[in-house]
Amino acid sequence: MRLLFSTLLTLTLLNAGGGVLEVDWSSIAKGQQKSSASYPLVLTKGIRNVHLPVYVARSVAHNKNLVVVADTNFYSISLDIAGASLLFEGDKTFQESVNANNPEFQKILNSSSAVEYVASEGMMTAEFSKHGVNYAITVECEKPKTDKRCTEESFIKSLYGEITMVGGRP
Repeated sequence: MRLLFSTLLTLTLLNAGGGVLEVDWSSIAKGQQKSSASYPLVLTKGIRNVHLPVYVARSVAHNKNLVVVADTNFYSISLDIAGASLLFEGDKTFQESVNANNPEFQKILNSSSAVEYVASEGMMTAEFSKHGVNYAITVECEKPKTDKRCTEESFIKSLYGEITMVGGRP
């Protein structure tokens, strides 16, 4: 995934085209699309105009201290927890189009796992794609060298394992 993003970024510098990815709403089970009535107002109000599925971990979805930054094509939901910050992001914009039939692109795509866990610069990140949209969950620790949430994959994997769709619309 990082190679794909790096390649796209390099191509963007050469040719600054871009656009918006198509969301595959048909791949979302109706059971996933729950009523947002039980979520805090900061979340429901913050994501009301987002035109992509919005995911956050169940364990934080009801927290009233969430900070939401969103627009039609992206969202960012953050929260401070004891000694760390959590960030859930979704983005359906891209900087350069890639022909999906391109053999090099297919090779990169086929070698990518469903979710990639990356430890870098004191953070642990889970990067994944769902419904044609790019998502990331990031944990940034105050003490990145000693905090297991940033040195081991178990915490980020547990967050990824409990993501739930909390909103978004076609």
